[in-house]
Amino acid sequence: MPTPPEPPAYATIREGIALREQGRSPEAKALLESLITNVENGDDAYAKVFLAHSLADVQERPEDELAWDLRALAFLNDLTDQQAVARGNPGGKNALLPSLHLNLAADYQHFELGQAHLNALSNDEYGNSIRSAFAEGI
Repeated sequence: MPTPPEPPAYATIREGIALREQGRSPEAKALLESLITNVENGDDAYAKVFLAHSLADVQERPEDELAWDLRALAFLNDLTDQQAVARGNPGGKNALLPSLHLNLAADYQHFELGQAHLNALSNDEYGNSIRSAFAEGI
């Protein structure tokens, strides 16, 4: 199946990502925010995920970044595997989950916070199981 034509919002989102990568986050944020109304009122679920996921990365406040990452994950519910494949994700919408969950893990920072307290665990079965889970990245 041929890839459908790309809506203009996609190019604008990629432009915002490029600005962020150049260290120009305020400009990137303004550009991405200019798309919110049109994208969120539209019917392109992939654009909604893409925009929210990108907006999360340009937030100054951690709670705002978390809110956008949660929105991206919520928008994923409306995305079909076919839409994700058509936009270059051969694994379907599940191929987006690692990145979305990684961002949420970073937002919550619980992995690092928990890891910082591993020395408080006893040297017993429970403590060893928790240390092992952290070592495996679970």
